[in-house]
Amino acid sequence: MARPDPTEELASLHRHAAQSKAAADKAVRAYDRNTWIRFTLVFFPVPFVLVLLRLQIEAWGYYVAGALFLASASGLYMLDGAAAARRDRAIKAADEAQKAYDDACTDKTTNPGG
Repeated sequence: MARPDPTEELASLHRHAAQSKAAADKAVRAYDRNTWIRFTLVFFPVPFVLVLLRLQIEAWGYYVAGALFLASASGLYMLDGAAAARRDRAIKAADEAQKAYDDACTDKTTNPGG
């Protein structure tokens, strides 16, 4: 079986590193953009409704609002954790692809004959 051309292999590693870096940048931008949305969904709706209805709400309504706030905060916290994990996986994949490319470049310069 013929061994692949080192130049083609290096170019392939470079393309993979560039694609992984682009995917990681996209994941970071998406996480940052969506974090503000999740933050707003946690800290805006329930307190805003309580402020609007503070004179009409019964005492038990505050308990319901508190439970709703805790449930929505914990749910959105879990969503944020999953999004952060996806972002971290994309960053790790980009770092590993870049390291593989750098190692291949180093091997080519230290051992140019193959």
